[in-house]
Amino acid sequence: MYEALALAIEMNGGKPEDMKTALNYAADLAQRSHNPNHLVSAADKLMLKGFTDRVGPLLDEAHEKIPHRSEPLAMSINLAQKTRDPKRMADSIDRLLSLGWPGQDEYFRRESRKQAETLAKVLTEEGRTEEAEKLLGSLPAAEARDLYIRLSWDGDADYDLVVQEPLGATVAYTMPRSVFGGALIKNGLGAHPEEIYVCPRGFDGDYTVRIMMIANDAVRPATRLTLETITHEGDAKEVKKTVTLAPNDPKAKPVVVTLKDGRRTKVLPFVSPAVVRQSVEEVLENRSEKDKEKTKDQAPEAKKPETKPRNAIPIQ
Repeated sequence: MYEALALAIEMNGGKPEDMKTALNYAADLAQRSHNPNHLVSAADKLMLKGFTDRVGPLLDEAHEKIPHRSEPLAMSINLAQKTRDPKRMADSIDRLLSLGWPGQDEYFRRESRKQAETLAKVLTEEGRTEEAEKLLGSLPAAEARDLYIRLSWDGDADYDLVVQEPLGATVAYTMPRSVFGGALIKNGLGAHPEEIYVCPRGFDGDYTVRIMMIANDAVRPATRLTLETITHEGDAKEVKKTVTLAPNDPKAKPVVVTLKDGRRTKVLPFVSPAVVRQSVEEVLENRSEKDKEKTKDQAPEAKKPETKPRNAIPIQ
């Protein structure tokens, strides 16, 4: 209601202070309701109009309610950039990268570093060198992942990773993220024959990896599978192992990866498998549509080859 009032004030040439008052009332209602959708919406409207004073607390509360959603964190990174706040930038990036993001992970990791480096440059130009160095120094720990598993193969085939986590949850195509932090961030098929599972912040224990064959072309079949596992990827305790497997080997046993000194301390809220799978499909569909539109805009008079989908859900 108050967001609509603010819009009406703006459309009728009203005073900015009146618009701000209306949006502050919207923020008050959102904080009373504790509804994360209302909190994010109020924060979004305030930030778009340049009223940033209350945006941080709104986003922080929303993140506490929905730590498995990217929107509050992506907006918090934007807020940090706008307000030149290195602490918020570092904290938001650490929280964002503490999870794997099916269909978006590569983009979020790349964009997070870009945003941090952009802010660090601004801080340095303003003489805030120590803060800039501290921000950049926080990135390696944020980007490090407790567990990384990659399956690749030759030939024309489709294989799925299935990872059973220590406390009983299973991550697979139908459930691409668990409440214990693991996520299947890439589903390989066609020109990209790889499956990638990550658990950036995991609980200690054994992660049991199984491989399921979905399809194998009779003319150009897969003849070799390669399973790469990395514990503590990106830090001093990193350990890499590579196993070569034969497709459809009846004697093949699951591969067990043991994680020690995992950094996860909290379980995520439960979300039904259908909802998680639907959200991933929506991400992939949006990426495909964006690429089609981009190709169309770039070549209005000549048809160009289709571009490969990118993880193009920008932090704005």
